[in-house]
Amino acid sequence: MEYDFIYDRDSRRYRLKLATEQAALQQFLLDEFAHRASAYQPLLNQLQALKPYQDWQYQGREFSLLVQQQEVRVCHNSLLATESGELAVQLLPEELDDDLQLDESGLVSECGLADLLLLLQAWQEFLPA
Repeated sequence: MEYDFIYDRDSRRYRLKLATEQAALQQFLLDEFAHRASAYQPLLNQLQALKPYQDWQYQGREFSLLVQQQEVRVCHNSLLATESGELAVQLLPEELDDDLQLDESGLVSECGLADLLLLLQAWQEFLPA
């Protein structure tokens, strides 16, 4: 996974730039956590503690992170539905016209768990404590 870390001296803001297909992951990391290295530590601890092929989910204010079989999916909460207290991805019927389908670009990202862990560790090193 390719990424750039940027510090804007004028605004004194830290920014993370990921590829277009990772827009949801970028928004999740920037919007759900304060821009301090310590803010990401609980998430990093949880992800590192997962056993192989263990499922896990983190529900944020706007985005949720789902881990299934070492694969990570970040989805906007508008794409998720509550079923018995658990998050489940809503799938649109295949029969719908293309014009009626929800545009999911920027709302869903997928990557491997190992890639996400490397990104989180590098982002933590870039941010202030």
